[in-house]
Amino acid sequence: MRTQPHAIIPVALGLLLSASLVTAQTPNPNVQAVDTLTKDVAKAVFSRISQPKAQVIFNQLQDCGDNCDAQQIIRSVGGWDAVGVKMEELSVLKSTAPFLTMSPADANKAIRQEFARFYSRYKNDRNYGAPLSPAVQSAILAKVDALLPPAAATAEAPAQVTPDAQGTVAAQTEEENVIAPADLRISQLERAVKDEQEKQRWMSIISAIIGLLAGAAATFLLLGRRSKAEIEDLKHQTDQLSRENDKLRKGGGNTVRHSGSELSPQIKQNLATYNAMLTELGTNSDPVAAIRQLKMQATPAPVSPAPKLPRSNESLVEPIPEPVAPPPSQLQAMPPMEPMAPMTPVASTPVIAKNEVFYCPPPDPNGQFDSNQKSATLSPESAYRFSVSADKPAVAAFRFEAEPGRVARFLTYRNYMIEPACDSENSYSSSHTRIIMRRDGEAVLENGVWRVKTKALIRYE
Repeated sequence: MRTQPHAIIPVALGLLLSASLVTAQTPNPNVQAVDTLTKDVAKAVFSRISQPKAQVIFNQLQDCGDNCDAQQIIRSVGGWDAVGVKMEELSVLKSTAPFLTMSPADANKAIRQEFARFYSRYKNDRNYGAPLSPAVQSAILAKVDALLPPAAATAEAPAQVTPDAQGTVAAQTEEENVIAPADLRISQLERAVKDEQEKQRWMSIISAIIGLLAGAAATFLLLGRRSKAEIEDLKHQTDQLSRENDKLRKGGGNTVRHSGSELSPQIKQNLATYNAMLTELGTNSDPVAAIRQLKMQATPAPVSPAPKLPRSNESLVEPIPEPVAPPPSQLQAMPPMEPMAPMTPVASTPVIAKNEVFYCPPPDPNGQFDSNQKSATLSPESAYRFSVSADKPAVAAFRFEAEPGRVARFLTYRNYMIEPACDSENSYSSSHTRIIMRRDGEAVLENGVWRVKTKALIRYE
């Protein structure tokens, strides 16, 4: 059985891809050694820093394997980017192509040289010199030797240090160990101060926002309570006004209407004439009979002819008078008259014009006062005082005048009770409790109704 060419090609491609994946997944020992060096140096540096983020980085470096990237961990946690930059300097070898193809011994030598340069560059830095003590360096290089076996000549100690140099390094290490905690404490305090300042700043912003919200809520509640109180007051006054109007409607039939009982001047004159006639005739006489008697007396009686004088040769013979027939008016019977109701005599004294003062309730929206509701004295429903001069009985001066306890009600319903008859110098507000007169108004009498001609001027106080 022969294998088809098109079936062999996919199998070959799969084998090549698998080989490439295996090759890609196999780490380069040189790169692995550099990562181990970088991770152990970073662990040594962060082991002496008690800052929270530094401890997080240290814990993650301990948990990760030999192939983890220390720079990636430092960048992901944040806060210590300066250490990450120095770790990048230490791991620059793995980015060069010659290093990747070096033999284990040559790569070991290159790593040792790079580590020595790094230590000599930063040994005076307290954050690196003290943690990277000779013992720590030996432990780190031992791990590198395990990954990359060194040549026989370089298998000895990483740094041949004389006893004097060892004493100097030890003294320097002790000095660095003494100073490093203070610097670390200063760094921690500076960081704490910055955190506290940031916290206070946010607390101030939050407090200001809460204060504004609380002030707005308090203002809303106060306005709501005040509006509710005003609404309740208006409802109460509206109910009271409705009850008073109902009482006025019920008692309207019993109200004496002065305008209907007033008599016109012509009727008054006729009554005066009639009373004068009764006075002349006597109170016990019948006026109709007296008038008839006067008519009869006014009729002229017939004149009888003068008697003839006798002549000298004639005898005096007096003629017999013929009876005189009564006039037809006396012979005919008069039809009976209906008796008149007795009338009360009215004094015939002339009416003397005089000044008049009276009070009226508020006018209607057209500025007309109800004359039927006027009174001679100030009443609870009165709101305006009228003064009428005897010289001009059809013109009156009026002004706002009400009982002190009723002013608040008139102010509440000023649109209906004050503004139709008065103009104000200022605008009304809820704090005003009084009405001050500035100028009296003028009203004219038209068809028995007083109408506003000129509004009065007031001021709210």
